[in-house]
Amino acid sequence: MHLAGRGTKAELSDLINLRHVAKRLTLMRNQTATNPMSGQLRSRRQGRGMDFSEVRIYQPGDDIRSIDWKVTARTSSTHTKVFQEERERPVLILLDQSESLYFGSRVRFKSVAAARLAATLGWTALDQGDRVGGIVFNHRGHRETRPRRSRKSLLRFIHDAIELNHQLAQPPEDGKRYPMSEMIAAAQRVSRHGCLVFIISDFQNADDELETRLSQLGQTNEIHGICIFDPLDKTLPPPGRYAITNGVDVQDINTASRTIQAEHTARFDRHNLFINRIFSRAGGRLTQVVAQAEPEEYLNNLMHRRGVS
Repeated sequence: MHLAGRGTKAELSDLINLRHVAKRLTLMRNQTATNPMSGQLRSRRQGRGMDFSEVRIYQPGDDIRSIDWKVTARTSSTHTKVFQEERERPVLILLDQSESLYFGSRVRFKSVAAARLAATLGWTALDQGDRVGGIVFNHRGHRETRPRRSRKSLLRFIHDAIELNHQLAQPPEDGKRYPMSEMIAAAQRVSRHGCLVFIISDFQNADDELETRLSQLGQTNEIHGICIFDPLDKTLPPPGRYAITNGVDVQDINTASRTIQAEHTARFDRHNLFINRIFSRAGGRLTQVVAQAEPEEYLNNLMHRRGVS
């Protein structure tokens, strides 16, 4: 029997059903938004809105409808109520479906885990009233969906994720690779000031321009990297001979050598250090997520770290 969210290929029904999981989750609400459009988060700019901020002396130009007559009568000075305006924080999800994610040893491939996490983030943001958009990219190119407060728009992003996920079974004929920095450049075109940007990848396709692009994106947006990894990316299996396949060819590997095992783990650690340093310099955060984890595990852990109830 096929179980949802498992295996080598993402399924449309599973990504849509994750909307039920999203109803139990919450994205970051403790951030101060900078986007000048009305929405769910509070802005630094004060004005007439939903949340009361303070009472202060009336100043020329203040809205007379906001005068606090009780305080004015008590102090014999005209006072006005000041409100904290709500501001929108669009959510932009960058989903990697390139060849390095077409791998898995337990439960599901990394590419499937990435697609499921992207869908859950999208449904959660939409439930909260945020505009949601995204970019899906693989070894052939990318698809863009501009942030909108629309179920139809999110479904378009999910359909793009499914299509590019299924393309992974067809290796590129010309051997070309789509650099990750190009995906970040596309995000710069799609995003606006104050976006909450999630980048979901294993970052194996990181190129020399990635740090520069991320730093530029992070100047006006909040960036969260989600590094998907499989247990075998970090630690080789116990000593022995194993057969591995890319779906076409089969190759034997021997993990008996302690030196090879140590080098494999060291390579994983160096890569993580490199990606963490890039995000830190860009003012962003990076979280490691094992592929067999469920999306709510990452989101609940993220909320706990940020102190969001």
